[in-house]
Amino acid sequence: MRRMLQFIGVGLVVAVLFTSFGLGGALAAGPSATPTPDNPQSVPNGPWLQDDQTVSLASIMTNEDLYAKLQHLAEISKGRMTLEVAGYSNAPVDDLMQPVGYPLYVCKFGDNSDAKVKVFITSQIHGNEVLGTQAAVDLMQKLIAGGKEVDDILSKVSIWIMPRINPDGAAYTVNGERYPIRYSLGAWDPVSFGLPAGTKAPWYYSSRYQGYDQNRDYSPDVNFRINDTNKAAVEAALNDRTKNNSNYGGFYVTPEARIVTKVFTEFHPDIYLDLHHRGFNTLSDTDDRSVSIQVAADVAEPYTDPFTGKHYEVSPEVLKLAKQVNAVGWLALQKGDSSIGAIQKYPKVNLPGTSLGAFALNNTAIMLIEVKGQTQSLGQKEAGQLTMVVRQAVWGVLSSVADGSIYSVDPAIYDAIPESANSISSPHDAADGL
Repeated sequence: MRRMLQFIGVGLVVAVLFTSFGLGGALAAGPSATPTPDNPQSVPNGPWLQDDQTVSLASIMTNEDLYAKLQHLAEISKGRMTLEVAGYSNAPVDDLMQPVGYPLYVCKFGDNSDAKVKVFITSQIHGNEVLGTQAAVDLMQKLIAGGKEVDDILSKVSIWIMPRINPDGAAYTVNGERYPIRYSLGAWDPVSFGLPAGTKAPWYYSSRYQGYDQNRDYSPDVNFRINDTNKAAVEAALNDRTKNNSNYGGFYVTPEARIVTKVFTEFHPDIYLDLHHRGFNTLSDTDDRSVSIQVAADVAEPYTDPFTGKHYEVSPEVLKLAKQVNAVGWLALQKGDSSIGAIQKYPKVNLPGTSLGAFALNNTAIMLIEVKGQTQSLGQKEAGQLTMVVRQAVWGVLSSVADGSIYSVDPAIYDAIPESANSISSPHDAADGL
């Protein structure tokens, strides 16, 4: 079977190498029987790549495209949006503003005053999860365009957006051709952190790609710095797989995670939305609608930091608001009996090393949005629809925060959202035994 991925406009065609999914990174399991047109897996069924099919991804912005777009939006915003560089992707960890690598931009609509509700949005923490970035740009365009609804929102809500926080993964190349991957790039070099040369890498390091899953590199101790913490304790933790694993916070070895956390601590948002991709599911055993997004309000259990002994826990008030935020996202998409409104909860996880987990444990209500599909499995038409789904859910949150209605939403709405189930994968892959 041959399947090719075409980047129209830059003239690049690369073979599909692999697919990894979302916050947890789990691959979907295939069905037990091969679907047919009369017995599809889901409604809609796909989008699945066919044999020898070329999928256009011309709409995916390069870093250069994105930066030019952000500069343009700032110029035409008439002061609504402030565009700032928060740091650089390959900067040394003790000087994040050293211009090495790609810039990470923060787009600010309002300041960090406590006079307004503060909403922080990040996207593309995994370089191959692209649609949140387009949705974020669309949202910024709407905020810049103005109008009564926008004016009402911005009079009560400050919104800071980092539309691409893994520019290296987004710009990754294979044999000189662009191929977005999950990882933030950077070879493990313990000596650069003052550690012995043989110190083991963080568990989320990929030697194959010489990079890190950035969404495991955060820590509830947002002030943790691997180069400033007791070296013997850090070395011992890294060399001990009972502590160097997903049950613990990350080590902040990537400039990107430190940059995002720097913005978080400056802004200290009330609400944090993180935009991802994942696999494919049907809603339930009796509802074969293809799940458009999965959401989550809780991704971290109570946590005691192994270096400081400090205890972190999501307060009942913060968790309640998180459930209300996710419930509003669900409500914003319940229009008719379509797959757009087919939403599940993300699988139950305990990941304090994710940005969502670390920030929730620092008193911020969270919403995870995981849209179905990946860079290598989305066509242009479907990508447009899924971008709309993300945009609509986020806009629902912003609107309800502004008018105050979010605080009267019953958290039980979130509790009743179906749990993740019924994973499916391409029937072509299933038929071919892939």
